[in-house]
Amino acid sequence: MSERIDPVPYEPEAFLADLRQAAEAIGAPFDEAMVRRTLEVFDAELRRCVVQLKATSRPGDGLYYRFFYKWERDLTEVARQAGILPPAAPPLLELQPQLLAGLPGSTRAGLDLDAGFGIAKIWTFTGGPVPVEALARYPAVPDSVRTHLPFFARHGLKHVFFTASDLQRNSMNVYFILEEDCRHEAWLRALVADTGGADASAEDYQRMVESLAVSAGVGFTFRWDQPELGRWCLYALNVEPGAAPLPDLPPRLARFPAQAPTLNEDPQFNVAWSFGPARFYVKLEKSYARDADHFLTYEMGGDLSHLA
Repeated sequence: MSERIDPVPYEPEAFLADLRQAAEAIGAPFDEAMVRRTLEVFDAELRRCVVQLKATSRPGDGLYYRFFYKWERDLTEVARQAGILPPAAPPLLELQPQLLAGLPGSTRAGLDLDAGFGIAKIWTFTGGPVPVEALARYPAVPDSVRTHLPFFARHGLKHVFFTASDLQRNSMNVYFILEEDCRHEAWLRALVADTGGADASAEDYQRMVESLAVSAGVGFTFRWDQPELGRWCLYALNVEPGAAPLPDLPPRLARFPAQAPTLNEDPQFNVAWSFGPARFYVKLEKSYARDADHFLTYEMGGDLSHLA
C-alpha cells in the first residue's frame, strides 16, 4: 500500500473555514474562538497527523474533528498547560498513563475535539491485540468492565485495540477488533437482544453485517459510577456512503459526505451504528487530511488494504 498524498496541504485558516462549513451543513454548535485556540495549541499535530471529521444522526449533536497520533508528546499535559483541558474525574486522566506504563507497545493515539465543546476524547492504542482480561486489571478501568467479562466472553469479544477517555460524558470506551466468527447476523442479533434491543430494521441488520467486509470493530461505553453497560457501537471501516450494502444514512448524515470538506482526493469513510439507552443512532466519519488507511495499517497495525 503506497501512501496517498493530498494535492493541497493542511492549512489552519482553511481548516477553520472548513469546520465552520461542516458545522453549518448539519446544524452543529460552533464556537469559533474555542476552535481557533485548539488549532493553535495542536498546530504541530494537525500539520503532521491524519485528520478526520465526525458527525452523528442526532439533531444538535456536535461536529467532531480528530487527529490520529503515535508519538511521545503528552497531549493531555499540553492541553492542561494551555488551559483547554475540561474538568475531569481522576480516573479519566489516570487511564492513559496506566496503560502506557503497563502495555508494551502502547501509545497515545490522538484526540477527539467537539467544535462546540473542546477536547472530547483522549485515545490510547494498546499496542496490538490485548486480551480484555489483561486490560481489566488496571485500577483506572471502571469496575463495570470487570463485571462484564463474562458478557464479553459470551459474545466472542476477546481482544482490545483502543481505549478512550470521554471527557464530555465522564466515561471510558473499550474498542474490540471484531473477530471473523462474529461477523454474521445471528451474532449481531444476539448482542442486540442481550443489551435491550434497537430500532434498526431486519433488513438493516443484514446490511450492517455485509458492510463489515474490509475491517470492523465494536466499542462499549462504561462509567465509573454505574455498574451497567452504556451504549455500544458497531463500526464498519472503509465503506462508501450511498453504496450497497450500506444501510441508508439518516437525513442529517446523508448531507455530510458531500458537504463536509476534505483535502483527500479519495476520502475514507467509516460508519458506526450505536445501540443502547440513548436509543439507536448512526455515526459517520470522513477523512480530511492525509491517508488514514496508510496510517492505520502501518502505524497502528489495522490492515485496511484488502478484504478480510
